[in-house]
Amino acid sequence: MLDQENAKISSEVIGIKEKKKNKSSIFVNYTNQRLLFQRTFSFLVLIPFCYTIIFIFKFIMGYKIENIKSIRTQFKSIIKNKKPLVICANHLTFIDSCLIIWALAPNYWYQFNYKYFSWNLPAGDFFGKKWYYRVVAFLAKCIFIHRDASASHHNEILNICKNLLLKGEIITIFPEGKRSRTGRFEETQMTYGVGKIIQNIPNCRVLCIYVRGDKQETYSNYPLKNSSFYISMNLVTPKTELSGREGCSEIVHQIASVIKTQENDYFFERKAGVIERHENIGNNQIETKNN
Repeated sequence: MLDQENAKISSEVIGIKEKKKNKSSIFVNYTNQRLLFQRTFSFLVLIPFCYTIIFIFKFIMGYKIENIKSIRTQFKSIIKNKKPLVICANHLTFIDSCLIIWALAPNYWYQFNYKYFSWNLPAGDFFGKKWYYRVVAFLAKCIFIHRDASASHHNEILNICKNLLLKGEIITIFPEGKRSRTGRFEETQMTYGVGKIIQNIPNCRVLCIYVRGDKQETYSNYPLKNSSFYISMNLVTPKTELSGREGCSEIVHQIASVIKTQENDYFFERKAGVIERHENIGNNQIETKNN
């Protein structure tokens, strides 16, 4: 009896509660105090944590970003304008958001410009099940959103994103909602979350990013070793005279059109054997159900 009471108290202190219909999935209560604590703690461990991740990427996995200097120069030019900024990208692997953060700026720069180290919205119904994913998410400025939860939960998370954007923070959203099952950007699978956010923030800008490893055939947990990543960026300010769901839809489709064009450009530039193909790709890229 006493153990049960202690467990209940501990759960309330850290602001989480178990989701009854999925014993492994955890909902986090993202109060302002909790977000401030998370941001502060992740800032304090930024250098050791992020340099460890980059070390793994570069020297163990053999990853590299193509044209990383020009990407960083472009990003620094974009953030000179202080209007709110959302990043929207295609989604093929678990670490797409990490690759984007790595590509946009070096770790030491984030130490002095931490608000530009993007918040991310991983799927809590998947990543919230494992304690080590929860730890990484906490350290990497992540806010869990549960895709199978109620509309009130989704609206709560989107409102948090809106408030962070108005404070000058950056949010990364994958508008497809999950990794593409076809290996291509799926315009027909768009979610409306980013549209709702932009509708409520005047002149909110969207940095559309297309990221893809040269060995990436379809979706996977992680890119193959020794992958070289292509990244293209286009800045847009979606506009609509419509309201409600119709307005959200128009905004989202404007974003989708840009990312799809980026993808078409990628395959046009790298067709006819430029993209190296490997017979073992299908065996190495492991599919994960429902994510």
